[in-house]
Amino acid sequence: MTTRRHFLISAAGAALTAGTGSVMAAAGKPAENITWDRTTDVLIFGAGQAGLCAAISARENKAEVLVCEKAAFCGGHTAMSGSGYYIGGTEIQKKAGIEDSIEINWKDSVDRGVKAHRFIKRDTRVVRRVYNEGIDGMHWLEKYGVRFMPNPVQGIGNRKRVHYVAPGYKKGSPVLIDTLAKQAQKMGAVIEMQTQLTGLITATGEPTLGVRVVGAQVKDAGGRILNIRARRGVILATGGFANSPELVKRFHPYLAGTPSLGSRLNTGDGIVAALSLGANMIVETNGFGMNMLFVGTHKGQSMGLPMTEAPLIVVDKKGLRFEDESKGYLAACHKMTEKGIKLADWVFDSKTYEAFKDGCLKPMFTTEVVNKYDSIEALAKGEKIDAAQLKATIEKYNADVAKGRDSVLGRKALLAAIDKPPFYAFECGPRIYTSYSGIEINAEGQVMDTRARPVPGLYAAGDVTGHLAYQCNLGGGGISGISMATVYGRITGANAAREKPV
Repeated sequence: MTTRRHFLISAAGAALTAGTGSVMAAAGKPAENITWDRTTDVLIFGAGQAGLCAAISARENKAEVLVCEKAAFCGGHTAMSGSGYYIGGTEIQKKAGIEDSIEINWKDSVDRGVKAHRFIKRDTRVVRRVYNEGIDGMHWLEKYGVRFMPNPVQGIGNRKRVHYVAPGYKKGSPVLIDTLAKQAQKMGAVIEMQTQLTGLITATGEPTLGVRVVGAQVKDAGGRILNIRARRGVILATGGFANSPELVKRFHPYLAGTPSLGSRLNTGDGIVAALSLGANMIVETNGFGMNMLFVGTHKGQSMGLPMTEAPLIVVDKKGLRFEDESKGYLAACHKMTEKGIKLADWVFDSKTYEAFKDGCLKPMFTTEVVNKYDSIEALAKGEKIDAAQLKATIEKYNADVAKGRDSVLGRKALLAAIDKPPFYAFECGPRIYTSYSGIEINAEGQVMDTRARPVPGLYAAGDVTGHLAYQCNLGGGGISGISMATVYGRITGANAAREKPV
């Protein structure tokens, strides 16, 4: 009789966290000596957007599904997000009078990448599926009870493509997760909380490339180590590594030590496990490597999109502007990190407030502290900004606005003088939010190894794969984490369910 040994690849240990160490084996036990504590068809790690979409998709294809979630609740990074589903060419846009399409969205992303002097550095077929299938993904979510707001808003880019889940910005996130979790369970998927991936189990006793993944080892809420067999496939939807200082330092060293706003459970478990198996890691750089957001110093709430919708300036405590504000929060946050700026203030006047108080500025005023002042001098004193320099900065900016040209930072959009009191200031600092680097997948959601071949039986979706558009050096704003997670959650769930059982 032929003996099969199973090999356990650990997702723990400092050496593996660094991605360069040795692999730990499960003593090369013969198959007959392995105790499978549970068996399922499709084993999914992570109950955020990608994992829940994968679970529903796998159940649509009649597979038995087990979802293991590290936390005591569903949601992952999605539960903390603004709930924005970025995509172009929707019926919602059409009804709102917004001209857009799949091709326009794609061209905009390519053009923004080219304008930034980037070149396409990986297979675009992977990300193109999100642009092509993102609208259908919205309809699929709607079929299962998810609702979107009727008026898309402006994100990065030149079209209003941000579709918030109802009832709106941030509030839609828990509703989205709750709706999908209930649907997955209604369809028969089993979700186990406080069950953490500790290693992948493969079909041989050797740590060689090309070995099929046949299950995983987990630690349950009681601390027990369990072996779970996956007859058809394992899907990693474990999120990124924004809260792994070791992985941040390894892949994006200039961000080492930067505080994180992301889920405290996003520590790269799935990435480490996949790398240990020989998976390829795409380290994204031209899209900044990691997503960052401004976080208010008073209540710790994240802010971003108003920078691309409302005319305002951002200054440091010396009273100086440091980045073209219309480039958005991501560019500004990374510029602060690059220059070592710890705190900044968004400054705008009553004209901007009146024009946008019921729109993009509303979340800031309802969830954070925005201080109001009768003069720029009072604002400088209250926010502890160099008064003389702030006054000079605003005078120069206003003079440039009158000429239609920002001579300091080259800003061309959202130019409006800051000259009508009262004046407003929002104090904030940069925080890491999500990681744009991740394990490589192909257009079927299969994890790719360092030979550019699929790892048999292993799939990935969501933040664990990073930002698919930025990895191609496309410009931002065409798709988002939620749209990528939805599309590839569906793809991986269906494909894993259709695998030949082992």
